[in-house]
Amino acid sequence: MSSAPPNQARAGELRQLLQRAAHAYYVLDAPEMEDSVYDRLYRELLELEAAHPELITPDSPSQRVGGAPAEGFSSVEHRIGLLSLDNAFTPSDLDAWYSRLLKVLDRTGDLAMVGELKIDGNALALSYEQGLLVQAATRGEGERGEQITGNVRTIASVPLRLQLENPPAWVEVRGEALIPDETFAAINAERAARGETLFANPRNACAGTLRQLDPKVVAARRLDFFAYTLHLPKDTPQGPSSQWQSLQWLQAAGFKVNPNAELLPNLAAVQAFFSAWDTGRRALPYATDGVVVKLNDLRLQDAAGFTQKAPRWAIALKYAAEEAPSILLRLACQVGRTGVVTPVAEFEPVPLAGTTVSRATLHNADRLAELDLHAGDTIVVRKAGEIIPEVVRVLSELRPAGAVRLELPQVCPECGSELVREQGEAATHCVNSSCPAILRGALRHWVSKGALDVDGLGAKLIEQLVDRGLVGSIADLYGLDAALLASLERMGTKSADNLVAALAASKQQAWHRQLYGLGIHHVGEVNAKALAKAFPSAADLATATASTPESITAVFGIGGEIAQSLQQWFATPANQLLLRALEQLGFPLAAGPEEPGAISETSLTGQTFVLTGSLPTMSRSAAQALIEAAGGKVSGSVSKKTSFVVAGEEAGSKLSKAESLGVAVLDEAGLLELLKAGSG
Repeated sequence: MSSAPPNQARAGELRQLLQRAAHAYYVLDAPEMEDSVYDRLYRELLELEAAHPELITPDSPSQRVGGAPAEGFSSVEHRIGLLSLDNAFTPSDLDAWYSRLLKVLDRTGDLAMVGELKIDGNALALSYEQGLLVQAATRGEGERGEQITGNVRTIASVPLRLQLENPPAWVEVRGEALIPDETFAAINAERAARGETLFANPRNACAGTLRQLDPKVVAARRLDFFAYTLHLPKDTPQGPSSQWQSLQWLQAAGFKVNPNAELLPNLAAVQAFFSAWDTGRRALPYATDGVVVKLNDLRLQDAAGFTQKAPRWAIALKYAAEEAPSILLRLACQVGRTGVVTPVAEFEPVPLAGTTVSRATLHNADRLAELDLHAGDTIVVRKAGEIIPEVVRVLSELRPAGAVRLELPQVCPECGSELVREQGEAATHCVNSSCPAILRGALRHWVSKGALDVDGLGAKLIEQLVDRGLVGSIADLYGLDAALLASLERMGTKSADNLVAALAASKQQAWHRQLYGLGIHHVGEVNAKALAKAFPSAADLATATASTPESITAVFGIGGEIAQSLQQWFATPANQLLLRALEQLGFPLAAGPEEPGAISETSLTGQTFVLTGSLPTMSRSAAQALIEAAGGKVSGSVSKKTSFVVAGEEAGSKLSKAESLGVAVLDEAGLLELLKAGSG
């Protein structure tokens, strides 16, 4: 048996030495090699690879930073979605979550859980094939993220190759990229010396760094990474059966796992873990904003499943928000597109959770009365969930003498109409449909991304159109001409022409977008899609609300509150006039031939599909849209009830399960052929 050539053997030896030294330094925090020795070996490897480029491998330490800056980031679909977590802010929130979990699992007694610190960084999804890092992506909206592999390769605590003798065919690892406090301080000191704007906090700095187009900039900021979630093929030999074992697997594979995780036998231990870190976090060298609790048994996790947006088997316990005192300057009021009047406290600016805030919502008249706000009061402000500023309480002992109590006005601050508060409701409304604030809000909603998606019609332009009396309803937008628009501030001839074209094109938007754009109370994007599919035109929906309201609530996800709101909206004369005006302008207000709402019964109606892997020419979302348009349903898991599994490249455990259950498997060509036959 011949040995490897000397250069190849030496390159392999150097890679192994340097990888082991880097793991000891960056992951284990236990250096085993002098810096000068590491540098000498690294230089030797660089020289060897420069003389023999064929020796360069993807996992070589020389490949952590390389290549020219990227032109941009492509969007990639996650093999397994990254869902958000539900939050708990109080012990009663935690108790309620635990009770729901026991009920879902039909169990009593204690459930073993794992407690982990909730690192205040940026979630990443790492994909490995045959042990090599092949892709790194941001969380994005959960189903898709931005591909930033070149940047993540610069993070020294992310292994380029798993430290396993026989790695699985694929591995998905989730974790948090972060900038430690000491590193953050050094970055800001360097920026200050260069006269650059300082980063507000480590999390923002980390997010901005990950989106740098030049990996060398990312490398200079010395990001770190903690791994916390593992996904493996179902048939992996001796794969972990618990979250605790998953953390040990990750550590053995070369990942940095947060050392402060604990195996917790019951709910009391969870409370103790949270309480300990509520104070202990201040000694950590990085920011945390809570702890994450996960059901330990992976089989029980599968049994518990997911809600629409979060796993049932995990929850984030958030620390009490940082608070700061300030002086109330005045009480303002905002009028929303539905006429709801919201009181807003404006106060002297204070720094909170990395940003400066000077306004906070007071929600409604009840909250205003509960706080007992007076002019010039000293108030205590915090960020709810570290995001939304709110007034916690008033320090009445510091109240100025003779201060006047603040209340909601009796009339609308925008139009002067008398405000109305229905019995049993918390909200106060302006009921004048001609109120400029309501009109501005309705127009902003109509042209928004999820609705008609009219590019070029922003809030400032809408304000001009309303204030000058040029637009009095949604329909009036479509009577605007380019010459008139070009005469407005910040509008040129080209912009005006583009806007007129965009408005004309919006008439062809899907029926569910038109329905959502109407701004009917309680009808969001998801509900609008469900309603549009069940009632393929505005006329059908109007008839149903008037004559068969039970058909509205029969739609999955639609309750009595939404049905009542629809009934009120379609019964309002002004809304009936709006619908007629839109029809006269060319809006079909109905599903087109390609929309799900227009599909009649087909041979695919009621058939259930599962998508797995990457299809050659279309995304999963595009394939799902075609299936649903043909009357089929798309599920996220394979069962005996599954009709077809559509498998692309890198199909994982879903394909294996389909084969074991005898479920029909299609490739992309087979799917398209089936759809064609089904629609025929």
